[in-house]
Amino acid sequence: MWYEGKLQTWESVSQQTKDFFQANEHKTLDVAKYWDKELLESEHPMDILDDTYLPWIPVKIDVPWEDIYKEANHLLWSSCFTLHRPNSSGWLSLAIHGMSSVHTNCPEDYNLPDSAESDLSGWTDIAKFCPKTVEWMEQTVKYEKFTRVRYMAVLPGGWLGPHKDRERTKGVGATNIAINNPEGCALVMEDFGPLPFTPGSAFKINTGYRHAVWNRSEEPRIHMIFDGDQGDYFVQKVKDGYASM
Repeated sequence: MWYEGKLQTWESVSQQTKDFFQANEHKTLDVAKYWDKELLESEHPMDILDDTYLPWIPVKIDVPWEDIYKEANHLLWSSCFTLHRPNSSGWLSLAIHGMSSVHTNCPEDYNLPDSAESDLSGWTDIAKFCPKTVEWMEQTVKYEKFTRVRYMAVLPGGWLGPHKDRERTKGVGATNIAINNPEGCALVMEDFGPLPFTPGSAFKINTGYRHAVWNRSEEPRIHMIFDGDQGDYFVQKVKDGYASM
């Protein structure tokens, strides 16, 4: 766990991650190859989210990232985060909304049915420690229904090895919002290069493409990942982002 700036267990970045970054971090996305005007003009806004092959889409929402960062960073330094998944080191998570604050993976990892994500999710005990984050979620993000909403931290020197979260490359998945994104930290996608994160930027990400994270900076990188039912309001924000590409 994270305690006074140090992780109790630590592994140096894997050679696989180094090789992946060397092969992909200088590549760039050719938007014209994947952007489809028919999706933008469709009568069904969800078509953009379901049918695009783009690796990411910007989302046009306001993010008070400095306020959120203060709340998240305090929770990080007070040992509230939990280790997130294998093939990583310094990759930590904490759920604001979900099955519990420390059950940050999908239900099957806890021997629960998929329906548990929707049926058992609610504001966790952590929500009372981050009121500005909660207020922003309710008033600006405005998902129709939140399920898992997590702070995700990558500590200095931390990394998440190359992987993909699903087999298909059609359609985007969860929403990833950069609360901060220190210089030297990147999420790199195979064949597409680094996502253009800046503090307060939001993206829908296609996790069917292989990707990896490596924090080569001297400070923690904190993002948020949203799962749930987005609703018309948020889908329109994705459509606005798609139109701007």
